[in-house]
This record gives sequence, structure tokens and C-alpha cells, in this order.
Amino acid sequence: MRKTFVLLSFLSMCFLAFCFCTPGGSATDDSKIKTILKNVRNTLTYMHYRPQIINDNFSEDVFNMYFEKIDGNKRYLLQSDYDEFKKDYHHLDDYFNNQDLKFFHATIDTLFKRFAETKVYSEEILKKPFDFSKDEDFLIGDEVIQYAKNKEESKELWRKFLKYNTLTELIRLQEDSTNVDKSFVELEKEAREVVADNISDFFRRQLQLKKERYLTHYVNSFTEKYDPHTSYFSPDDKDEFDVSISGQLEGIGARLQDKKGHATIMELVIGGPAWKDGQLEVGDQITHVKQKGEDPVNIVGMLLDEAIKHIRGKKGSEVTLTVKKKDGSIKDIKLIRDVIEQDEVFARSAIIEDGGEKYGIIYLPEFYTNFNDRNGRDPSEDITKEIIELKKENIKGLVFDLRFNGGGSLEEVVEIAGLFIPKGPIVQVRRSDGQMSIHEDKDPSVLYDGPLVIMVNELSASASEILAAAMQDYQRAVIVGSNKTFGKGTVQTFIPLDQRTYNPDEYGSLKLTIQKFYRVNGGSTQLRGVTPDVVMSDFLMYSDISESNSHDALPWDQIKAINFTPWASTFNMEMVKSKSAERLKNNSYLKLIDDAARHYQELEKIDRISLNLEQYKAVRENREKQAKKFDSIDVYKSRLKVSSPAFELPKFKQDTVLQERRKNWHKNLSDDFYLEESVNILKDIS
Repeated sequence: MRKTFVLLSFLSMCFLAFCFCTPGGSATDDSKIKTILKNVRNTLTYMHYRPQIINDNFSEDVFNMYFEKIDGNKRYLLQSDYDEFKKDYHHLDDYFNNQDLKFFHATIDTLFKRFAETKVYSEEILKKPFDFSKDEDFLIGDEVIQYAKNKEESKELWRKFLKYNTLTELIRLQEDSTNVDKSFVELEKEAREVVADNISDFFRRQLQLKKERYLTHYVNSFTEKYDPHTSYFSPDDKDEFDVSISGQLEGIGARLQDKKGHATIMELVIGGPAWKDGQLEVGDQITHVKQKGEDPVNIVGMLLDEAIKHIRGKKGSEVTLTVKKKDGSIKDIKLIRDVIEQDEVFARSAIIEDGGEKYGIIYLPEFYTNFNDRNGRDPSEDITKEIIELKKENIKGLVFDLRFNGGGSLEEVVEIAGLFIPKGPIVQVRRSDGQMSIHEDKDPSVLYDGPLVIMVNELSASASEILAAAMQDYQRAVIVGSNKTFGKGTVQTFIPLDQRTYNPDEYGSLKLTIQKFYRVNGGSTQLRGVTPDVVMSDFLMYSDISESNSHDALPWDQIKAINFTPWASTFNMEMVKSKSAERLKNNSYLKLIDDAARHYQELEKIDRISLNLEQYKAVRENREKQAKKFDSIDVYKSRLKVSSPAFELPKFKQDTVLQERRKNWHKNLSDDFYLEESVNILKDIS
């Protein structure tokens, strides 16, 4: 199958977390950063769907976004620092145009200075007991948090932050039945030690980062002004993105976690090299990594992502791990790397039994694709196999679950849509110059022609919205879900920033919005999303997570519809809506969901937390009482029976982990109110 670099990018992207690192940099580093900035600016200017006027207004927005990224909680910088930097409020446009780095260096150098002071604050504060009888609050709301006026006020803010962390740990220890014989003084001391240990480990990890790691924050403060889906990816970030969208990586097949500087085995992937070899165990610590023909590298104390770089490698390559076993012994383990698949990323199916009839469900977590391997897995091929196997079981209808699917490959969504309709247009795509293209299914065959329901929610985005919209416009399926989908109607592509050699490993890449897509009926999903045919309340209804809440999102618009032949529907949509509305009318479960969504949205507005132990407990107890009325949400039991399709059962003989994952998934499906109503709708349209 042909591969392209055009994608409908994921709703959630992985960026660098807020870091604390030691100052570092050189003329060579500056030269590289300037090249990155220059190429980012040129690419944005000539290729972005909506070029920006880079002026003082642009500078203001970039300034505000940058400080939100580097110190959003206002926990490090002082008011005097911010005031000094505010002098450049209208200069960032000039710095961007001229690749001037003085503002970037000044802000990060100041952060380093404040970080060092914060580290000292933490150590000093946590040496002394906290007074939890005192009436004081820890501020958490955006509207009430302010920069500290001076170092003493900064220290006081950190005292409250550390006190809050100690308070929550103290309560956890008090509620642990093994601590009933311990005094309050003992438990408070133990809680402080836990927090001190965690903070120390935090600084240990962050101190290893280099100053240049903040570059992503700086560059993306400019790129996201163009739109929220245009982002700079460092080479490491791009590698992680490729893994996430392909569901595949090359390595030994072990999931690791950082335990006080030790890369520790958390889980072995069934079928991977480490699992087949049988010598590595959960809890083992990797101390050294040796590539064939090279000296071993000590990874103790190394940042986990850096350690993983040494452990991963190309399929067929050899790596020797020096491992400290749980019994304290040291052992060398030689492994041959292989391709590891992350099963939770890929499409999967199940059989639903209801009233003596069988129905199928296919869940697609994302529209994955492998840009680096033409033979990598594609959802269209996987779903084809799933449908073929489900049809063998004589299903009476199919539910396609796109909830929480944030998008992926444009090519793949067109292929998948084509499984359900004869040939025809699926989506229109427009460039900034107005040039149009139509992506269509050219295969007249239909793999599945039975009753179809597509489930969506507020986090169904981009490629998910294209599929849902196309099936809705063709009258091929009933769309079921919350009041609307996410509302991302833009197309991105990756542009390597080394424009001479196209080597993303040198300067990274820019994920760039180059097009908008439109339904075949001419409507855009941008901002407005897709409105389901059958709408049901859910937990996300009152959240502000959709595209429409982004200040710099592209606007909604509409173009001409194109000619297409709707599906010869055997059902009346108004009848379907009416029957569903009658079933859901005054439904107590949906009412409870709606109440819970409103309740949790109100909790988001809380802007302060009491640091008085008794007051904190009283507030928590009151909230627990309020939340108890929502407990029945989690114990809902539908009439549905869910099981694996026949073709999957032989896999469980070898892969017990997969079997357990499927059991958990099936349990969740059997307790899924929305799935139950989707099956009801399948019956209505059968």
C-alpha cells in the first residue's frame, strides 16, 4: 500500500514536559538553533494554510504563550523577572524574523537561577514539621495565582506547595491500616520524607537535561500562533510520534520505568525478544548496555529516555544488557532486537450477543500508519480482516467505535470508508490558494453492507470526523454519541527542517497545517465537528477540550457540495431518532451522567485548597458524599454478553496477557450504556 506523509494529526501530541536543567550551550548550539528558527519561519511563511502577519500583536500572543509553557503555574519566576522580560513584549516578532536568541537565553538562564534557589527552598522546608492546624490555603486557580514579589514570597509559595503534597501523603498513611500504632508525629515525618524523596528524584532527573531542551517551548510559542496543530518536533519527539502512530517499534520488548535512577523492567511484551529469552524479569534493573563490537555504556542515573535510546535498535541487531537481578546478583543477557507491536494501538473486534442474535463491534483507537515501513500495519487492512471474521459468525449488525480516536492517516480513513460504500468521494480537501482535491474510494465493491452504527464522542477528532461525516452524508450509518465531536478539520504534514539533505535527525521537523477538509456536502467539521444523529449526554459534555476553545484555531466555513450517490437506505432516520428518543426519555442513568458531568465541571472551578488537616478532611468527606450518588454509574450492567470472535481464541493459549486485556475490554463493553443503545439502534435499522 502506498504511504504518504500527509496525516490528520492526533488530538493529543507528546511534547516536552516542564523541565529543570543545567545551563548549557555553545556557539555551535546557537548556530543550530538559528537554523531551526530560520527554517521554521520560512516554512510557516510559504507553506502554512493561514500565514500570519508577524507584528507587535503577534509578539504579544507569542510572549503570553511562551510564559504559559515555561512557568504556567508561576512557581519559579519572580514578578521582577517577568517585568524585566515584559520589556520585550513587542520585540519577539523581530527576534523571530532575525533569529535573535538573546530573549530565549535570558529567560532560560533566569529559570535556571530560580530553579537552583527552588531546590534549596525544598530541602530546607522539608527538614521541619508542618503545622496542619494553621488556617491557610494553597492556591491552584489560574485567576488567583500570581508571581512571587520576591524570594521570601517565593519560598512561602513553595512551602505551601510542599505542605500540600505532604498533607495528601499524610492522609494516605493515616488511612493505611498497617500504621494504626504510629503517632501523628511519626506519620507526619514519614510523609515529609516521602515528599522529600520524590522532589529529590524529580530534580535528579531534570538536572540532567540540557538548556536546548527548552527550544521546543520557545519555537512552539510561535508555531501555535498559526494554529494549534502546527508544531516543531525535535528529532527525539519525531521518533516518538512515529512510534505512536505506527504502533510499532524495534527493540527488546520490555517496558521500563525510572526508579531512582535505575532503568527497571516494568513489563515484558508477550512474544518479544526478552519474553522469548526468558532471563529478564519484572523488577530487574539494567545497569549497562553494550552494542556488538562496542564498550558497554553505564546507564545508571541516566534519564530514562536517554537510556531507552541505547536499549532500542534496529531489528536483527545484537545488544547485551548487564542486569542487577531482584536477588542482587549481576547477569549479562544477550538479546537480538526485533519489531515490537503495541497491541493496544491496533483495531480489535468482539462479538455481542443480545436476544439470541449476534452483533459485531470494531474498536479503532487511532488511524495508525507506518511512515518508515511500507510493510507496516494499516487499520484498513486490519479492519478488513476483522470484518471478514465477524461475518463468518453471521452478525446482524456492526458497531464501529471511534470514541477517543484522535485521528491519523488521511489515506487510511478513505480506505476504511470504502469498505462500507461503493466507489465515491469521501472528503474534499482545499489548499490555502483555493485549489481543491477530492479523496475518493475507487473500489466499487462493498465489504460490509449490513446495518452500521458509528459511536463518537467529544474526543473523536480529525480522521474520525471524516469517517463519521461521510457515513452520515451517505446515509450509510447512524452516528451515535455526545452533542458533537472535537471539531478538527485541518490536514497536517511533516516538513524536515534540514532542507538541504532532508535529514530530520539533524534539526527536527515541523508538523504543518497545509489544508482544510470538508464533507462531501460542503460543510466543514472545523470547530463545529460532527453532530450525531442520536445524541446522549456523557462526561465530557461540559468540558472545554474541543477545538472551538482554542484561541488560534482556524475558522469554520463551507464550500460547494459535490455529487455523490447516497446509500440505498432501508431505514427512516427520523423513525430511528424517534425510537431512540422514546427509549432514552427521562432515562435515569443518562440524567445521572449529566449531573455527574456538571458536578465535575464545577470542581474544575476550585481555585484554592485548605492546608488545615481537619478542614481538608471535612471538604474531602463532603465531596465524597456528593460523589456517592454517582457510584451507580460504574456498576451499570447491560443485558449484553461480549466475547472474543472465534478466530482470536487460539491466540490466548500462548498470550495470556492478551487474553486478560480482552477480558477487561469485554467487561467494560458489557457495562457500556452507550453500546447498549447502539445495539438497540442496530435492531431498529435491521
